[in-house]
Amino acid sequence: MLTRRHLMGLMAAAALVRPARAAAPQRTPGAAPLVFADPVPFSWSDLLARARRMREEPYAPAVDPAPEILARIGYEQHHAIYQPVGGGMFVAPDRDGIVTAFHLGELFRKPVRLNRLEDGMAHELLYRHEYFSYPEGHPADDMPPGAGFAGFRVHEPWIGGGQAGDWLVFLGASYFRSSGDLKQYGISARGIAVDTAIGADGDEEFPDFTEFWISEMSGGLMTIYALLDGPSVTGAFRFEVRHFPNVVMDVTARVFLREDVRRFGVAPLTSMYWYSQEKRWAPGDWRPEVHDSDGLLVRTGQGAHLWRPLTNPPEVSVVSFPLPRNSGFGLMQRDRNYDHYQDREAFERRPNLWVEPVSGFEAGEVQLVELPTRVEYGDNIVAFFVPSAPATAGSDFHFRYRLHWSGEEPETRDARLRDFRLGPPRRNDGATPPRLEHKVIADFVGGSLAGRDPRWASARLQISRGFAFQPSLTRIENRDDGWRLQFDLFSRGPEPVDIEIVLRAGRDALSEPTVLRVWPEQDL
Repeated sequence: MLTRRHLMGLMAAAALVRPARAAAPQRTPGAAPLVFADPVPFSWSDLLARARRMREEPYAPAVDPAPEILARIGYEQHHAIYQPVGGGMFVAPDRDGIVTAFHLGELFRKPVRLNRLEDGMAHELLYRHEYFSYPEGHPADDMPPGAGFAGFRVHEPWIGGGQAGDWLVFLGASYFRSSGDLKQYGISARGIAVDTAIGADGDEEFPDFTEFWISEMSGGLMTIYALLDGPSVTGAFRFEVRHFPNVVMDVTARVFLREDVRRFGVAPLTSMYWYSQEKRWAPGDWRPEVHDSDGLLVRTGQGAHLWRPLTNPPEVSVVSFPLPRNSGFGLMQRDRNYDHYQDREAFERRPNLWVEPVSGFEAGEVQLVELPTRVEYGDNIVAFFVPSAPATAGSDFHFRYRLHWSGEEPETRDARLRDFRLGPPRRNDGATPPRLEHKVIADFVGGSLAGRDPRWASARLQISRGFAFQPSLTRIENRDDGWRLQFDLFSRGPEPVDIEIVLRAGRDALSEPTVLRVWPEQDL
């Protein structure tokens, strides 16, 4: 599947061979007046009752409203169609929170229903292709009445005269995302994760948000309700969203299980990690790093965190970390230096996404799923909370949590891992027994290191397989608050090696516990 950046490159190349005087295709204006169905009462309690009732009914997937037409609305055609912001819901000059709809397409075939919520009454928005602007001759012109929508987006304050950017999107299955305070999309969240990475005999299930109820933003707060439906689960969700000064979403989720679920992922986060400075460039690519997130952060105690840099493994990898009662976790983009990416797609501005539990996270663990990838097109990283309670048919779950979409990380008193580099593997057949050797470099930076001499400190290393040879701590050049840990890793076999590092001065921990994962034979 093409990404937007690859698509833009193809479009630019095509422009070079077009006739110099070729005119741009005419577009339909869109922005036709919105048409709503008769209002019906709506309440949170009614939505809960509906989701609970649906659990007792057989799952009925959404019907493709126009298979032949949607097959002609591919990635490029879908990107060319939009609803003008001046024709959206809640339109007013210089206001935040205008909502426009996404059209259906080949990649987004399942229709969702959109409702404007006002004074406890739901007004369903009826589909009309005249709402949308698209080039003349576009297949959207042939869509039947009542086809439905693919999702929706929420726009920045609009002053009229153009298409204001958006900062919140609900599109595809139960996925949603925000551009955060750095105004750049990247990581996504979703309603629930069902059986992610469950062996070769199991396929992941992707439940859908099938209907939304959206209230007008008031006092800086927008409330969105969603109905979840899938083969194994149903659910009701409430999102209370604030845009300024930072994007914060209070999520209330009630999930009802139709079937047993083997891996039940709560507050799932989805991102992309291809490669970083750990192993330099990928073959054939010009950029030093390509990733939307570079690490998992888990709060382990009062003000303390564990950091796990992401990897692109040679095989599916699932690791678990205990989550203290109602603690927190998230996927971070820690590297904010443009020079480390050299890409106008602004990887250095991709948002962090931090999950702050409120209730329902009393017992369980955080699981990190890493899938192998050779491209940047799709998301290959998932992190979520897995409750200790079994997810069996007939079970009810209730969760409340807060999502922070931000360029900042939660505060910590400890030094953080800034850079991690891994030398190429070298097979030493002359050793007894034979082994693989890697050079490992880990740079830590933080106020806890300022003014200290690394010669009077130590690095506590716990290695799951193999051992460290000649570890040393030195000061990073021109950094009073930075230390470099360097050692050779000796290991055997293809299994992954986990290395936990904590910098210490006597009994005092100076750095966040950091768990590096090395796949010894990955680059042989």
